[in-house]
Amino acid sequence: MSADSPCLPDKFSKRGKSMNQKDLNNLPQQLRTGTITPKGAINVICNFVAKNYPIYGLHKYDEDFRQDIILTLIEKGPKLLHMYNADYGDFFTFIYYYISTLINSRIKNRIMNKMKDNLAIEESIRSFDEKEYYYHRIDFKNFDIPKAPFARKTISPDELQQAIKTLSLKHQDKKVIILALKSSYYLTDSQIQKICKIYKIKPDYFYSMIQHCKDSIEKRTNKREKAQERRNFAYYHHKRYSRILQNLKEEEILENKYYVREQFKHKESKHRSNWNKLNKAFEQGHLYLRPTNKTVANLMGICERQVNYYINCAKKELSKTDITNTNER
Repeated sequence: MSADSPCLPDKFSKRGKSMNQKDLNNLPQQLRTGTITPKGAINVICNFVAKNYPIYGLHKYDEDFRQDIILTLIEKGPKLLHMYNADYGDFFTFIYYYISTLINSRIKNRIMNKMKDNLAIEESIRSFDEKEYYYHRIDFKNFDIPKAPFARKTISPDELQQAIKTLSLKHQDKKVIILALKSSYYLTDSQIQKICKIYKIKPDYFYSMIQHCKDSIEKRTNKREKAQERRNFAYYHHKRYSRILQNLKEEEILENKYYVREQFKHKESKHRSNWNKLNKAFEQGHLYLRPTNKTVANLMGICERQVNYYINCAKKELSKTDITNTNER
């Protein structure tokens, strides 16, 4: 029988004497002297582990699990032999801890795969429930109600300026019109029509002013929509990982429970932080969609400083109203 034969040497075969810990410790010396080849040594190690699997705690697992460990030993055999250093302990101890590492890695992979499968099932069920829920909440009457009608007559800024001047608006009137233009993105049709009726403005002219303001913030509109998508994404995953962590607390996941929980804790914390940051940005007005004072000034036929003046007046009035309401309470 050749040295490269997959069968054990006679002294380690079933017909020969049983291999023991001392025999396993002699393998590195036999490799150095050429008594046995690396392939033969790996074969001996695998046979020893297969026959004495309770030593390594493999009796707690099924046959498939034990076979996976043996196959991994065969695959990583050459590297395993080069890793051994006699200065740190005997070969039997080295093999023991190496197999313990393989067992822990295999358990971790099994747990992660199980978690992914459970998560996929949970997300599928949740996705179906959410779609069904939102479908029943759809109000089809609102589908065709735009904020500003489309295909209206386009009016030049100069013509709009002239139209505003002919109205002879008072201080308070100008303030309301300027605030409306600054809030153009958020105005509804009913609000626009109400303003036109009160201040005797032709609807076509005022709609053109609103559309002109909205066109000037188109890039920021895209930026805001993307920020909303990021906020919704962060919120969804924050809630998703929160549910996973709750489920983890209820399950028994052997030694790797701590490792898995810490992974999901990190992800939940990251998404929660992103969600809070974007919410704060929305609350503080960093992502509000407002045309610049210059855009409004050009439409009104006044300078930017005047626009700023009217806005500050409105802020002061609002502040006084808040103080009065607080005192009354």
